[in-house]
Amino acid sequence: KLRTFDELYQDSFSKQLGFRGEALFSLANISQTLVVSTRTSSDTTGTKMEFKRDGYLNANSICDVPRKVGTTVAVVKLFNALPVRRADLIKRITAQRAKMLRLI
Repeated sequence: KLRTFDELYQDSFSKQLGFRGEALFSLANISQTLVVSTRTSSDTTGTKMEFKRDGYLNANSICDVPRKVGTTVAVVKLFNALPVRRADLIKRITAQRAKMLRLI
């Protein structure tokens, strides 16, 4: 598990992403952009970061944001890189949304 923000930049982290890291990489890979915003209880503001499809951080995207303590992951244009999957999602959006809400 990550204990500090700096651990994201250590070489050992990129070699051992773990389940959550692999899941985030997979989401980034099938979307246009993956946006992570987070804030710890010891911070006064949160940090927002955007990751490109290849999983690399868009360095220009890092900025401070006002937010509550916690982490939010937003997927922008899911299945953007897979047009067939995207078309299927759009066709079945109501049913898929209901499934996601039940899961949450």
